[in-house]
Amino acid sequence: AEHDNYFDIGGSQIILPGLKVGVDAYYKFAENLIDEGQFGAPILLTPFNYRHGIVKGAELSVTYDLDNWSLYGNFAASKAMGKGIDSAQFNFQPDELAYIDSHYIHLDHDQTYTASAGIAYTFPATQTRVSTDLLYGSGLRADGDHPNGSSLPDYHQVNVSIVQKIDSGGWKGAELRLDVINLFDAVYEIRDGTGVGVGAAQFGPRRTVLAGLTQRF
Repeated sequence: AEHDNYFDIGGSQIILPGLKVGVDAYYKFAENLIDEGQFGAPILLTPFNYRHGIVKGAELSVTYDLDNWSLYGNFAASKAMGKGIDSAQFNFQPDELAYIDSHYIHLDHDQTYTASAGIAYTFPATQTRVSTDLLYGSGLRADGDHPNGSSLPDYHQVNVSIVQKIDSGGWKGAELRLDVINLFDAVYEIRDGTGVGVGAAQFGPRRTVLAGLTQRF
């Protein structure tokens, strides 16, 4: 069983009407840090433990809501490390076990930088809300000169959305929605099949169009 100590401190401040800035930082150190990996071809996750683990990071957030405008931005930096495999060792190669036993390595899901930003506007006359958001990541880990010693290229994804409220007749309280995920059809790899506990390549979603109807009573 994992035993850990987790510390988190943060705060937020309203700078101007509608404008709020927040910051948060965290630190965790653990014994028998639990992680999961895919070992072999089947898409099944198997838990294992790092003898020692350190996870730390910080996040900056900004939001602005005024009249019909809404904007937000988030930026996070993090680092997650583990040392020494002390369970399910049969899933690892001997050279991997020997290196990790004496060195801290990045966890496979460790992404150094992550950011998101978005803007939305609601047209007063029609109550139509249009929005777009941007997602960015510096890339997850991959094998380099040692386990999880490299990272994949950074990536970004742009999404757009239109929501139309209906406040009359039998459809009162309804919303029609159209979303486009990955508007520019960017092709990017989340995992390349290498790394500790990574057995297959994975890609981000291709362009996807979703339509929905919500009825509130």
